[in-house]
Amino acid sequence: MPIVPLPELLEEAAQGSYAVGYFECWNNDSLQAVADAAEAVRSPVLLGFSGIYLPHPFRIVQDRLNALAAMGLAVCKNLSVPANLVFNESPHLDWVLEAIDLGFGMVMFSDERLSVEEQIVKVKEIVEVAHHRGVAVEGEVLSLPGVAGELASPPRDLRLTDIRLACEFVHQTGVDTFAVNIGQAHLHGRHEMGLDNDLLTELSREIRVPLVLHGSSSIRRTDLSRAIQLGIRKINIGSRLKQVYFEGIRDACRVVNEGYNPYDVVGSGLEGDVLVAGRIALQKTVQDLMELFGSTNKI
Repeated sequence: MPIVPLPELLEEAAQGSYAVGYFECWNNDSLQAVADAAEAVRSPVLLGFSGIYLPHPFRIVQDRLNALAAMGLAVCKNLSVPANLVFNESPHLDWVLEAIDLGFGMVMFSDERLSVEEQIVKVKEIVEVAHHRGVAVEGEVLSLPGVAGELASPPRDLRLTDIRLACEFVHQTGVDTFAVNIGQAHLHGRHEMGLDNDLLTELSREIRVPLVLHGSSSIRRTDLSRAIQLGIRKINIGSRLKQVYFEGIRDACRVVNEGYNPYDVVGSGLEGDVLVAGRIALQKTVQDLMELFGSTNKI
């Protein structure tokens, strides 16, 4: 079906009191697994790529954004459920602008080295360019702790969203969605965290655009359900997906015998293909999360 604009996707979610999952991808396997999950449970879906790691200066291998965009957009268009493509959370303005040109349905610029005032100026410029092309923009005042780092335990400073600053940011920039910090952090799923429901209630009352949760791999399931009830309409999942994909491949590799046929174990799509094991594990996890988000059987 045709790609559905982000505002339309999230308006449907608001009317139905559910959240749409953004499931971060990194290759064709992950794209296909998320797409298969969406088809299986009839859920709207957001796919996309990390704007932090793709341009990372210390990458050993490079992935071209135009190739990933073409692949992601093709997957979205082939789905029979509403879908769109996201370029998530990048501190690189040139990559964000390229993503707009390449047809991503949503982009996000976030650079914690900038002051709030400087962020507002940059994001406002991006919004003007993006909206001219029919592309939505997500914003945030402060990045979550541990965005691209390794947090062993919950940090003392959770950088909770300041309501006044958030309202000012949304008003001045014109962003389409706003990512809130209400107690979560990027802990890569190793610790469970709760959320500040009182703060979320106030933010939902004061901010007039759909609210988003980042760092959701580490949030308790009960807290995620409550957050949706209180107004969260988009939930970002990344770390958890990579964990289950890796663990699925790792477990499959353990049972491969010494006389293996390389054509069978990599890329065949057959039962003994270790990449299939990762893809199936990933699909099951995404389906479970879609059920939790309340987005299934909507089509």
